[in-house]
Amino acid sequence: MAQINNQTMYDTSPDEVRPPRRNPDYGMPCKYTLSGKIVYGQGIGKLVGTPTANLQILSRDALPPVGVYVTEVLLEGQLYYGVTNIGTSPTVNKNKEISIETLIMNFSKDIHGQQMEIRLFKKLRCPKKFENLSMLLDQIRMDCIAAQEFFGIQMTSSKLHMSVRNHQTTINQQEIYLSTKEFDVLYMLYSNPDITYTKEQIYEAVWHEPSGGYCHAVENTVFQIRKKCRSVAKDIDFIKTIAGYGYKFHAG
Repeated sequence: MAQINNQTMYDTSPDEVRPPRRNPDYGMPCKYTLSGKIVYGQGIGKLVGTPTANLQILSRDALPPVGVYVTEVLLEGQLYYGVTNIGTSPTVNKNKEISIETLIMNFSKDIHGQQMEIRLFKKLRCPKKFENLSMLLDQIRMDCIAAQEFFGIQMTSSKLHMSVRNHQTTINQQEIYLSTKEFDVLYMLYSNPDITYTKEQIYEAVWHEPSGGYCHAVENTVFQIRKKCRSVAKDIDFIKTIAGYGYKFHAG
């Protein structure tokens, strides 16, 4: 059962588990706490490269207002950061059932059936129906950036900077021009530096269709990204090949 608690969480979750706070608003008590079992959803998030943890709901009587929230996630005794959507997910969900879905940043384990606690700190926006999945993914990226800014999270590479807001990529403060697919592939790795993605996962997330085992497009896109990056930084490779598996981000 999803349990709701408006009380401060700091009495039961000591500050020692948190990194230093760079945002004074992060020092305020969370607005809501929800806990429960992680259950299977529709699998749409995984298909588009943004898998979510779905919290089981046994009662909807005391749920927080619908919306997208900045959240802390307590799982397996570890603290993570995430973005939680409470609502019907109108772009991809036609049955209009309310769900609680959390995108845990920089996390890729299979956690179905486990217990999870999420702490809602700030509401980012109200639910919105987007015209297509590409627009939805762009908004999810913006939500993750807002969460990173709230928690004071710094990106892992001081040499590479990617801005979703203006679709800009710079290396050592020098801009390089990437196509939409090149930008999306690199940003997928850049924003999840500890995760190794298969070529199939990258294809399905960026091209928005089943790969069918055809991954030449991914290989060619990675080749072009490396070529363009090396045009301004010859000794840096931001994409690491994991033999027999796929790719992951390398800070350079």
